[in-house]
Amino acid sequence: MTAKTLVLFDVDGTLVDTAGAGRRGLTASFRVVFGLDGVEAAAERVRFGGKSDPTIIAEIAREAGLPPTLVAERYAELQAAYLDALAAELACPDTARRVLPGVPALLEGLVARGDVLLGLVTGNIEAGARAKLSAFGLNRYFPDGGFSSDHPDRGEIARIAHERLSRRAGFRFPPEDVVVVGDTELDVACAHANGFRAIAVESGWIPRVVLEAARPHALFADLTDREAVMSAMGLAG
Repeated sequence: MTAKTLVLFDVDGTLVDTAGAGRRGLTASFRVVFGLDGVEAAAERVRFGGKSDPTIIAEIAREAGLPPTLVAERYAELQAAYLDALAAELACPDTARRVLPGVPALLEGLVARGDVLLGLVTGNIEAGARAKLSAFGLNRYFPDGGFSSDHPDRGEIARIAHERLSRRAGFRFPPEDVVVVGDTELDVACAHANGFRAIAVESGWIPRVVLEAARPHALFADLTDREAVMSAMGLAG
C-alpha cells in the first residue's frame, strides 16, 4: 500500500525523556570549548523545550557573556564536543530516562498500516536526535526528517522534513495529510506555518493552558490512547 499520510514526530518530550542528557551535554560542551565555569547557571536561564539547538546555543552564549562572533568561529568544535558529551551521558545508566507513555504501541500501529510514512521534525541536530533515539531503539521507525542541522527555524525544519519524505515516498504529501506531533506550542506553530495538522501532547514540560492557546487540532495528556490519537491524525480503523 502506498503511504498517504505523513506523520512527523518531535523527539524530546514527545517520544522520549532523556532526563536532561541533552542539557548536560550542551553545558559540558561550553566548558570543554570555552573553559567556561558556571555555565550551568547561564543555561538555567534558557528555555530548551521546543527550541532548535542553534537557538539554545546562542541564548546560552548570550547569558554567559560570550560574543556571538566567538561562538560562530568555534561552532564546529562546540557541536563535536556536544555530541561527545551526549554520547557519554547516554552511556551512563539512568533509571529516569524513558520512552514516553504509549509511544511504542503507537509507532508499531502506524508502521503496520502501510499507508503511513513516519519522520522526525526536531530542534535537535540530526546526530543528536539519532543518538537520543538510538538509546531507546527507536531510530528504525524514522527513515528521515528535518533537523536543526538543516535550519535553525522550526517552521523551516518542518518544511524540509515534508520535502525530504515526499521525495522518499515518490510524491508530494498534500499539507492536509501531514501531521506534526509535539509537546510544545512551538511544535504546533511550525505545523500551522506549513498548513499541517498539529497534535499536541502534555508529556513534556509545557502547561496545558499554553498548548491549548496554540490551537492544536487535538491535545492529549500522552499518546497511550492509540485509537484516539490515530483518529486525530485522520486515520480511520
